[in-house]
Amino acid sequence: MPRTIEMIVSLKVPDTTAITALQTLQKLGFNKIKDVKRNFYYTFVIDGDEVDFKNKISKVDLIANANKHSCDFGIKKEGSVKILVKNTDDDESGLLSTLKSRLGFSNLKKVEYSVLWGLFINADEKEAKKIAEKAAKELLANENYQEYIIL
Repeated sequence: MPRTIEMIVSLKVPDTTAITALQTLQKLGFNKIKDVKRNFYYTFVIDGDEVDFKNKISKVDLIANANKHSCDFGIKKEGSVKILVKNTDDDESGLLSTLKSRLGFSNLKKVEYSVLWGLFINADEKEAKKIAEKAAKELLANENYQEYIIL
């Protein structure tokens, strides 16, 4: 029976893209946004042993370089509003092919990649989601080739 596994890859070093996004959002008037985090979000559909797959995939340098990335499985709330941004025209077939044929992940059926933004907003939950929605539209997602979901 196929299982879906979520994997979050984050940088161990300061993320200059997230820092720049925060500075830009604040210049655009989003003064209630106090911090921005960016992670790489993967979903894998597999057949087989979930524990074994997680152990192996977390060691693949193509996904997470041990020198600069850390891995976790599942999204943690952390007091931030999460925005998932995905390219609409990318089916990740190249990554799937590489993982299956070159790296031996024969039990892998599907892979998806997105960017997971975490906005730390000084507001109640309802207002924070409205601010996150506006930030996604104005900066974090390009409507011409990306879609986003507020989690």
